[in-house]
Amino acid sequence: MGIREMEARAREDLQGKRNSGPQGWPAWRLPVWLRVLVVVAAGAGIVVSAQWTVEAYRETVVYRQAADCPAGTGSCIGREETRVMDKAEFGGCSGSGSNRSCTTKYKLRINGVRGTEWLEVGSGVYDAAVRGSRAGLRTWHGAVVSITVRGHTQTFPPPSEDSMWMRTAAVWLLLGLALWAGLSGLLDALVQACSLGWVFLTVPLVLLVDNALFGAGVGKWLVAVALALGFIGGTVGAHRQELRKKRRRQTA
Repeated sequence: MGIREMEARAREDLQGKRNSGPQGWPAWRLPVWLRVLVVVAAGAGIVVSAQWTVEAYRETVVYRQAADCPAGTGSCIGREETRVMDKAEFGGCSGSGSNRSCTTKYKLRINGVRGTEWLEVGSGVYDAAVRGSRAGLRTWHGAVVSITVRGHTQTFPPPSEDSMWMRTAAVWLLLGLALWAGLSGLLDALVQACSLGWVFLTVPLVLLVDNALFGAGVGKWLVAVALALGFIGGTVGAHRQELRKKRRRQTA
C-alpha cells in the first residue's frame, strides 16, 4: 500500500468517525433490563413523591387557614416576643467583567422557640434591627413564619410549603428520568439541550404549581410564565443548533 493510499484510508476512517455520532462512553446505551429497572424505580418515586406532595399541600392549607393563638399549640399560629441577639451580612460575587454579579444575604440571630437560630431576612428588616431590638415572632409547629422588628415584617413559608416545592420538583425530575430511560437510555442524551432544558424548567414549573394551588397576583404569574417561556425558547433554540451541527458533520 502506497503513501497516498494510506492517507486516503486515514481520511476515510476519520470521516467515518465524524459521521458516526458520539464516541466512547457518551455513545453507550443502557441495556434493556437496566432501562426497565430505571423506569420502574422512577415510576415508584413519582408515586411516592406525589403522595408526599399532596400531604404537604394539605398541611400548608391548614396553616393558611389557621388563626393566631397565644401559645401556638395545635393548629394555630403562636405569638411570642424575643430580642435580636446579633446581625450579620454575607456577600458573594460570581463571574467577571460585565457578567460579574454580587449578592448580599442578611441574617438576624434570635432566641426563638427552637433556641438560638439565624433567620435570613430582607434588607428592610435587617436595617431596622439593632442588637437588643424587640422582635415579634409568629410560629407554626415550632418554626418561625414571621418576624417583626420596629414596624418591619418578614414572612417565611412554613416547612410544609418548602417540602412541597421540593417534592413537586422531585416528581418532575423523576418523570424526566423515566422518559429518558424509556425512550433513549443513551448517556449522551443526558447532556443534550432537551434534557438540560427539562432540568431548568423545574423552577418555573414549581412556581406555576404553587400559584395554581394557592393563588397569586398578576406579578407572580407573569414572572413564572416568563421564566417558563424563556427556558422553553432557549431549549428549542439550543436543540435546533444541535441538529444543524449534526447535519454539518454528516455532510462534511
